[in-house]
Amino acid sequence: MDDPTMETALEGRIVSLESLQPGESGIVEIVEAGSFENGLSVRLRALGLSSSHQVSMVRRGWFGGPLVVRAGKATEIAIRRSEAELVKVRKI
Repeated sequence: MDDPTMETALEGRIVSLESLQPGESGIVEIVEAGSFENGLSVRLRALGLSSSHQVSMVRRGWFGGPLVVRAGKATEIAIRRSEAELVKVRKI
């Protein structure tokens, strides 16, 4: 994008982790685990996907495969797309 006002408008937008493209980053705002609340949210927090932590999309699997996400500076995890949709991030 060449328009700095458009870039500013897109920064800070809340989106699902699944919608990030490789190279994009965000700050985790909330995990909407729905009916999987206890087990899924505990597991995601243990992997580093908890509020106020930075995450980056590393790569997207082919044909709907898993996403590889970097949580923090060193931890890379593979996550299902359906689970990544439940994690809401603020794009940075």
